[in-house]
Amino acid sequence: MMPLLVLFDIDGTLLRPSGVGRRSLDRAFLELYGRVAVFEGMRFHGRTDPEIVGDGLALVGAPASDFGDVVDRYLAHLEVEVADGPPLALPGAAALVELLDSREDVLLGLVTGNVRRGAEIKLGRDDLFRRFPIGAFGDDHADRSELIRLARRRAGEAGHGDFDPARTLYVGDTERDVEAARIGGAVAVAVATGNMALETLAETSPDHLLPSLEPASRFLQEVLLCPR
Repeated sequence: MMPLLVLFDIDGTLLRPSGVGRRSLDRAFLELYGRVAVFEGMRFHGRTDPEIVGDGLALVGAPASDFGDVVDRYLAHLEVEVADGPPLALPGAAALVELLDSREDVLLGLVTGNVRRGAEIKLGRDDLFRRFPIGAFGDDHADRSELIRLARRRAGEAGHGDFDPARTLYVGDTERDVEAARIGGAVAVAVATGNMALETLAETSPDHLLPSLEPASRFLQEVLLCPR
């Protein structure tokens, strides 16, 4: 069998939506601009960190050049939030990732709106980050579909060969993930592990639709063995 590049979103897909990112950003904006609850009511899921921070900077009237300072403060707070909190992995996530990582016909990767260090902090809580040799992150590009293309290029540059869209899977939990897979060139695997109901995700017509990541055997049978 030709190898597959299996790319995962993080928040709401591998990790439960616990609010650690939102709280950390709120604290960063409070420290830098003295503004409380800047992101109240703003949807984070399916968006990239540059998009979210950019909206926050616009709301407080700060220049886009402040992005780096905001991210530095955000990451400092995120480390504390994650270290002091409970494990973040969703049921079945660690088992599925471990199983896929053990297969010679699978190359694991991340495509996420998190900046790289943020992804490392979040996934590191459950010792998952090391399982993903390939990644494309929010500090690489603000457009998620471009991140899918970038992950494919990085897989090739790392010596793993070329992965065409039919051999590239993107697993996510929002309609934005499904759209990014279509535009970026990947098989769209939607999982109802985040804040979107299974029925709502079904309306986006993904290539595969799963209620959760467990059991891992279902992912193997329904997705891995029949990617298209």
